Amino acid sequence: MNITPIINQQTSINNVGLNKPSVKGVRQFSSKQISFGSSKAENALKLLDETIDTLVHGSEFNIVNKLRFHSMLDAALPALMVPENFINNGRASKVYRISDKYVAKIKRGYYPNNALHAYDTISLPNKKFQGLDFYYGEPVVKTGKIEILRNATPTAYYMCCGTSYRLDGAVGQSELNRYEKEFLPKCSEVPQESYDNLAENLKKLNHMTCRNYLGKKLTYIPDVINPNNLMISDNKFVLVDELEKVPFKNPNSVYTMLDPILLKLNPEKTAEKNNDLMDVRKTILKKILSASEKHTLPLDSPIKYEYSEWALGNIVGPNNLLTDIAKMREQNIPTNERINNISEMVEQL
Repeated sequence: MNITPIINQQTSINNVGLNKPSVKGVRQFSSKQISFGSSKAENALKLLDETIDTLVHGSEFNIVNKLRFHSMLDAALPALMVPENFINNGRASKVYRISDKYVAKIKRGYYPNNALHAYDTISLPNKKFQGLDFYYGEPVVKTGKIEILRNATPTAYYMCCGTSYRLDGAVGQSELNRYEKEFLPKCSEVPQESYDNLAENLKKLNHMTCRNYLGKKLTYIPDVINPNNLMISDNKFVLVDELEKVPFKNPNSVYTMLDPILLKLNPEKTAEKNNDLMDVRKTILKKILSASEKHTLPLDSPIKYEYSEWALGNIVGPNNLLTDIAKMREQNIPTNERINNISEMVEQL
């Protein structure tokens, strides 16, 4: 697709509206002619970025903004869906970088010539998750086979949490090496504030509900099996996948942190008493448990994975760590004192 005529056409559309009164509460598009000092592809993506801003932040979801967004997106797709903009992929989609602020999630098997059609409607999804500052999985705009999301990885400094899921627990050697030599050390360096923020967001999720078609109340949870879902981006934990719904109260627990960050590994390797690995795991465990105590996350969950307790037991040994923490809560021991006690308990593992 030749994007130049479409971009120039859009510029003409903007210029036509120069003398029209602005729509109240809606940010207007720039009417300046496009400068091609940089590449046409870069200009296409820049215009798309600005158009998304206008659509998302405009107080009125009007037809003019929708038409402009649709036109800009159609023009930008050939420049967007190229290898240098590719970020990651999931089971059903691929993710491409638009700018520091936005990415496009495009369903697998679709390309610039069939991902978007003239009749596709544009929607702004429910904004109920805006209070979750770690959550980047909710689209800001949807149309056709394309979802526009906030960019969770504005820089190249990010890492997926955990390893790929295997029914038998076996993980390939190269992935295991990355987990032990890159991921675990990186996780141990993530500041306590980032762990605290993750725990705080999980607690908020426990209070966010919806109802299914039978009227049953459902609670939102992240999928912590897929290692592409929870990431470390600029030293913060971010969630990039859509949330799932379960018919349980308070399903997000300390295991929602433990599973993807610490327990996703070959169980046989977990049992090995490698001193360097144990020191790193202790640091991570202390940070997770400290964050969990600060926000009083549940210490158990009806949806934790079967191997989780077993894998944790291989790290902490015969210590009834979570049971002891539960007892401290029941005794109303102050949070800071509980955290100090936990730190000492972990050091003695």
